[in-house]
Amino acid sequence: MTVPDHRRPPEKETMAPTTRAEQKRQTRAAIVTAAREQFDRHGYTATTAEVVARAAGISRATFYLHFRSKADVVVELMRAREPEIASAYVALDALTDPDHADVVAWLENHAAFWRTHRMEFMAMQQALAHETAVADEWFDMHRRTQEGMVHLASRCANDDEWQRAKTRVMTFMMAIDRSFYFHVLRGHDEHYGLVLDVLAEQWLALVRRA
Repeated sequence: MTVPDHRRPPEKETMAPTTRAEQKRQTRAAIVTAAREQFDRHGYTATTAEVVARAAGISRATFYLHFRSKADVVVELMRAREPEIASAYVALDALTDPDHADVVAWLENHAAFWRTHRMEFMAMQQALAHETAVADEWFDMHRRTQEGMVHLASRCANDDEWQRAKTRVMTFMMAIDRSFYFHVLRGHDEHYGLVLDVLAEQWLALVRRA
């Protein structure tokens, strides 16, 4: 009969080595997290790629292995928020025979989303004027969002009407972005309620034309 040797230490579980792909993902995530913190603390314009790299605990060269510029980090942040933005506009499009109060309620919910993700929206707004990649992504994101507005599309008799409706949607999105930048992010909220009223009127006019 064999007596077990209790003095023998238990075998340690062997952990699987981190793959190169996982290391890359972790480093990229660390850069994005560090960028968010630095953008929030110093603003997009004052934050350099070197500052982000140092905050992430990597070299400047490693930063550029993952992102071509700090603008590309903003694009990454925008893409992370895109599903929620698109979902919000799809919900607006899905409102059945909306009245003014319905649209104002939607705008208030969307403004709350902007407040929750203030840093990303602030960085995006600061980058838009200087970074082609950010401006192009912003425009393309709204174009993709338009394509999900199937109820509006169904009310258009032909492609020309749909194209015109999409152009109106784009101007509506631009109006929201500029209005929320000043009234939600910058705190110029003295006429905030009136702004929501006017934006709601713009959406209702768009729907009734379609």
